[in-house]
Amino acid sequence: MHALVTAIGWIGAVTCVGAYGLVSRGTWSVSSRRFQVTNVAAALMMCIVAARGHVWASVAANLVWAVIGARTIATVMRARRAQTDVSSSCARASRSDGMRADLGDGRPGVAHGDLRDGASIEPIRVNVAVPELELSGMRASSVGLVA
Repeated sequence: MHALVTAIGWIGAVTCVGAYGLVSRGTWSVSSRRFQVTNVAAALMMCIVAARGHVWASVAANLVWAVIGARTIATVMRARRAQTDVSSSCARASRSDGMRADLGDGRPGVAHGDLRDGASIEPIRVNVAVPELELSGMRASSVGLVA
């Protein structure tokens, strides 16, 4: 049992440092679900090791870390859902008005059902400011959808 707990601790530590390295290099975004889930998993793994060793300050710190990560995941997911809802509304509005979608740079896009053989589908980019995302200290981003 001791070897298993030790292995969990090493996996948690390597996972934590690896995720931090990927964010620092710009490979992962701080607001990415992948980074946040990795952070929560690493915190919980290290919490197990700390509890086994009766290091309660580390247990508390890792639990707080996991809670912060879980709340960030929920905030990011709500923000992405809101962006998708706004983007869907924009795409529906442009189709119902008989207008073509705008790609964000002034070029017309292709509305759903408006494709001909050999035509390509271009993404629609919509920038959305989401108060929950901004309050959490993360930047609002754009979401790319294909109409």
